[in-house]
Amino acid sequence: MAFLFWIAIGLSACHSSSDPTLYEAEKVMKSYPDSALVLLEAIRNPEKMPAGDYATWCLLVTQARDKNYVEHTSDSLIGVAVRYFEKRKDPHRKAQVYYCQGRVLSDLDLEGEALEAYLKAKEQAVQTIDYDLRARINNHLGGLYWKNMNYRESLVSYKEAHQAYACISDTAGMVNTLCNVGKCLQGMDRLDSASFYYGKALKLADEGDIQAQKGTVLTSLGNINMDRGRYTTALEYYRGALQNADNPKFLDIEYYNLGDIYHALGQTDSALFYLGKISGSEDLFTRCSANRLLYQLAKESGVPDSAFAYNETYLQLRDSIEHLYRPHELERMKALYNKERMQNRHDRQMQEVEIRQLVWVVLFLASLVVGTFIYSYFNKKLSLLKLRNQEAMKMLNENRRQLSVKDKELSENNARLEIVQQSLCQIRKEKDRLVKERDEQVRILEEDNWKQQAEYEQQLEEIETRSKRIVEEKEKILHEKEVLVHQKDLLLGQQDSRLSSMSKDEKLYKEQIGILTSEQQQTKQEMKTLRTEIDTLRLGSETQLQQELESKKDYSSLCKMYEAWQKELISQNSCLSCIRDRLVLDIWKERDWEVFMENFNQVYPGFLTHLTGSFNLTDREIRIVCLTKLGLKTTKVSTVFNLGEDMIRRIKSDIRKRCFPTSTAHSLDQIIKRWY
Repeated sequence: MAFLFWIAIGLSACHSSSDPTLYEAEKVMKSYPDSALVLLEAIRNPEKMPAGDYATWCLLVTQARDKNYVEHTSDSLIGVAVRYFEKRKDPHRKAQVYYCQGRVLSDLDLEGEALEAYLKAKEQAVQTIDYDLRARINNHLGGLYWKNMNYRESLVSYKEAHQAYACISDTAGMVNTLCNVGKCLQGMDRLDSASFYYGKALKLADEGDIQAQKGTVLTSLGNINMDRGRYTTALEYYRGALQNADNPKFLDIEYYNLGDIYHALGQTDSALFYLGKISGSEDLFTRCSANRLLYQLAKESGVPDSAFAYNETYLQLRDSIEHLYRPHELERMKALYNKERMQNRHDRQMQEVEIRQLVWVVLFLASLVVGTFIYSYFNKKLSLLKLRNQEAMKMLNENRRQLSVKDKELSENNARLEIVQQSLCQIRKEKDRLVKERDEQVRILEEDNWKQQAEYEQQLEEIETRSKRIVEEKEKILHEKEVLVHQKDLLLGQQDSRLSSMSKDEKLYKEQIGILTSEQQQTKQEMKTLRTEIDTLRLGSETQLQQELESKKDYSSLCKMYEAWQKELISQNSCLSCIRDRLVLDIWKERDWEVFMENFNQVYPGFLTHLTGSFNLTDREIRIVCLTKLGLKTTKVSTVFNLGEDMIRRIKSDIRKRCFPTSTAHSLDQIIKRWY
């Protein structure tokens, strides 16, 4: 039997997929189903492939179309895969083909056959560790039971799906299945339990930031409060659900819920407003419920003609919906499937019994034939075998004892491991909280630093402007005073020459000499006063310049502190620090730029937004400015763009001339280093 088993394994291995395209398509199926579908449909003449590859192709094409929401119109492809893999001992492939067969049959409105396919898939999936596939199978089973009002079976399936999603920590799947469990409990009038599960789903959606499913949870909570008569609370939930609804189908449901709650609150106009939006809805159930509620509103408003029309439409839609429910047929199909499964199991057991009996007969006859020849040999070694068996039993007992001890140690280690895992989860939560607080503090410090830097730069420019203006005014005043002193010296010389020429007439000019002498003394006094003022102005100018130099030193120290802080942030970012420290860089592709810009925005938040808002730059110029802000030299920048260094320098010069025309004394690297 073991030999036959290994032969079967070898044969199945020989039929495994050998086409690399099929391998690649299955590899990317979960993350990129659209790419997988393109790869599979690009294969020409797949029917000419080996049987195993063709069956795999049929399975993967059906799976890719289902993941891309392409409606199935035929079961021929999946039928090929089912017929092939049914004969193989591969539970995972069987579960996949049966699940895909169920999806196809559901699209073809063959719910009984779909139920049978899902049950077969579930039976095979429990033999695998693919929890995602288990969850999807049970989810669709629960939906099929729910559609046909079998709430108890639906509840069991949804709970099993939730357990499978929990094993792989799929938050979105857990939220969805918790909502489905609450829906089943609500259908069974167990409103308290339903509220509990809806509350867990809402909390999990908030923790995982899953906005897409939050609207469904809020709608369900609103329905429960509506059933309990808490209309105001229900209205708040419905409004919150409407804010989170983006799918047109969900919008129709939210419009109907708002119309229903406004009708319960007696606000007829508001109810008619929302019901009018879904009177032409594509969903049969929503349109039926809307016409029923419009009939009640028209009847209460005393409009019999409209009430009659709405009621007729409601009855027609209700008849159409009733044809969709086939719970008895589903139960019959499930019973037939269970009966067939039990019969097949019984037949397999009978075949195994017959094979075992035949093997035992053959072995017995062979033992009779061979026993006569080896009886004497075994009789001699019987005593030796007994001794060996006794020793083996002793060793076996000792191994059992050691095994029990190891089991106890293992259970204790498992308990300690659970405690360590719990503490690790708490540490991770605390770490996430501290990281968020640190990021917030860094963002606040950066904003303050940018504001202070802009203020310091503006103050420095104003100080430099005032200093230049004061120095120019002082130099002008000094020049004018020196001209006046020179003119007075010339005047005194002329007066001295006149006095010498007029010495003969001393008597006539004594009074003039006295007057000139007094004027000379007065002029000397004015010269002293002017020199004192000049010294005072020079001293004040030197004091002011000293203060300005000190403020400039303070600003420089702040700039150095900011640069050191930026370097620390860059060193904490592994991507940017690697780019900055590497001596030689490669040519970057678009994916490399996306990773770089994402990390750059973490270290320099707001810089890119301020840059694009302030100047009209191309994508290449923006990237060059960002690399310059990081501190990369022209050589590295030219390597990244695969351009010459002269070309990069010309681009930088053009950016400086267009964006910073007044800063002619500085390069673009110096400007960007301190800008924003």
